[in-house]
Amino acid sequence: MLFTTGNEVTVITVGPGKLSLASWGSINSGQSTVGAVTTTNAFLTKWLVSFSHCYTRFAFIWEGEGQAVRTRESQSGRSWDNASTHHWGTNTIAGENITSVIPTCVNRDNMTTLYMIPDLSIDGA
Repeated sequence: MLFTTGNEVTVITVGPGKLSLASWGSINSGQSTVGAVTTTNAFLTKWLVSFSHCYTRFAFIWEGEGQAVRTRESQSGRSWDNASTHHWGTNTIAGENITSVIPTCVNRDNMTTLYMIPDLSIDGA
């Protein structure tokens, strides 16, 4: 099952841009959310896509200059009409048009469960 140890959802992006995450299908709050985290990194940025136990559906897209690739998978969605989407209880991420969901979401930019994984390499190592 996704979002378990060994089945984390990670994305590697190239260049500046933003990774956005939509969460909907609320179990208790009724409010869908969408938020983005921006990077100005000119090279690679590694991301961990997480989730909230309060939702049953998640989708993410990369809006940037370069490519975005999900590890162990294919390219990441680049727009909400073909977002990389996960439905809770499944083991897959698939392209899905969720443009009708986005207008119902509350904006949570910089307050969402997307995390940049710091590059801890040492120059010259």
